[in-house]
Amino acid sequence: MKLIPGYLASVCLLLIIVAQSIIIPTFHVMPYFSWHYEQREIPQSIGIEKEELMHVTQELLDYMRGRRDEIYTIYATVRGQERYFFSDIEVRHMIDVRELYDIAFMIRNASFWMLLFLILAMAFLKIPILATIARCSREVIAAFVILLVILVGAIAIDFDRAFVMFHLLFFNNDYWILDPRVDLLINMVPQVFFVEISIMIGALLLAFSGLIVGLSTLYLKNVMPVRR
Repeated sequence: MKLIPGYLASVCLLLIIVAQSIIIPTFHVMPYFSWHYEQREIPQSIGIEKEELMHVTQELLDYMRGRRDEIYTIYATVRGQERYFFSDIEVRHMIDVRELYDIAFMIRNASFWMLLFLILAMAFLKIPILATIARCSREVIAAFVILLVILVGAIAIDFDRAFVMFHLLFFNNDYWILDPRVDLLINMVPQVFFVEISIMIGALLLAFSGLIVGLSTLYLKNVMPVRR
């Protein structure tokens, strides 16, 4: 019974890791966006100055993070003409995408406060906090890493299928099916972009998980094991 709060805390920690591993590559890698645009000559293919495309990108990210109310009024000069950058179907799709990120932020924040509550509860119950969380986290996150490796392997075998399955699972419409001849968003972030972002997410998940498991193992070597 004394390990139950530890396992619950470990799940909260895992949810924080998963959410943050998705959030970081999306909102904190502007240098990557700059490299991506230059390396693949995205501004030239769209017909826009790179500085203006970076501005559009920042506005889009601000919207996805809830710092901007809408994106349909974003203007840009494309092929010499000033226009709304995003089409109606792109706006509708990004509304859905923003909802997913809202959920990710909500899960991260709720998990943090639940983790804090569990730590306080363990202190009140006089349960060894670090030893218990270290033991439970090592088990929970090690199991997660095994599942993650299996998932990464399946995605690597057929990324196209995984990409489609992801959208069918998380979106209940077809707004995500964009036409590169018309919609600029799909030209900004072609499939190779999502491959690289997926690699970043996977790398962060493995790094954070490895850090927790490693620190837990090192700590448990210096304390008495927690009895069931």
